[in-house]
Amino acid sequence: MGNFKNVDTEFVERTLAILAQYEGLMHQYKFEEQYNHTLLINCLLGLIVFPKENNIHFMPKVVLTNELKVSMGIYNSTFNADIVGLKDLIISLRHSLAHFDITFQSNNDAFLIDDIIFKDHKKGADYIVATFKPVELLSFIRYYGWWLIKNIEDNQHKFEK
Repeated sequence: MGNFKNVDTEFVERTLAILAQYEGLMHQYKFEEQYNHTLLINCLLGLIVFPKENNIHFMPKVVLTNELKVSMGIYNSTFNADIVGLKDLIISLRHSLAHFDITFQSNNDAFLIDDIIFKDHKKGADYIVATFKPVELLSFIRYYGWWLIKNIEDNQHKFEK
């Protein structure tokens, strides 16, 4: 793959492509060698931490309604009640990711990951930003990634120098 023509959108596109490529190859590995949850967290860096630095101003104030959550594939994952908008969620997730304030919870004897918990220790030791079910985190990543690309493309010209 060559250089970036527009790093803001192409980095997000390539990050989403990495997820799709891995899903196509994952079955080739033994279960113990499948690192899909690790890949999800790595991709969040490319979708939330890096783009936030240049593109947070493209994000409109969208309320996290139940309808929006369903469209993102969120049914059982939860967000802190303090977080009412998508922009608030992205900023809070960014803090959690940047400080690696993430825990993984297993509720079974096989020690499989049932929940990925994003915290913000600056708001308190027990402050939970979001608790994602792994499959819903993947759905959220895809939704947010394509939504981010569209918003950057629709608004980038407003901020070009």
